[in-house]
Amino acid sequence: MRRKCLILSTIGFLAGMVIGNLITWMASGTLVNTKLTALLGSEAGSVIVQTLLSGLFGAVAMGGVVIHEIEQWSILRCAVTHYLLIEIFYVPVALFLGWFGSLTELLIMIGIQLAVYFVIWLIMYLRCRAKVRKLNELLKESRK
Repeated sequence: MRRKCLILSTIGFLAGMVIGNLITWMASGTLVNTKLTALLGSEAGSVIVQTLLSGLFGAVAMGGVVIHEIEQWSILRCAVTHYLLIEIFYVPVALFLGWFGSLTELLIMIGIQLAVYFVIWLIMYLRCRAKVRKLNELLKESRK
């Protein structure tokens, strides 16, 4: 599981760097975050910090997927834990990098993420329920 977490975290770090810079570019038309540049005092430093923090968020999000492999945990517990792990990193990073202009925008994004996690949980639940039904049918057939 540790190896898988490391591999996923590495992929997530790379994806996070790209996506984080893409978010800034789409929001402002440039890779330079003006709020972060004012705070740090240089454009290069701003891009570097933004890239590293975005990568860290991506690593946490992708690496945290291994939570779903803990067999002792329910699907709901895995989904809630992964969601909270992501939000614990996402909110400070998003605020620090200035991805949102207002609290309302941030809350809307958190709501969207929560809705997505509900859909993920529902899909996983339905898949597992179908597998359990199939296993029960096979068990009944083997007893005959």
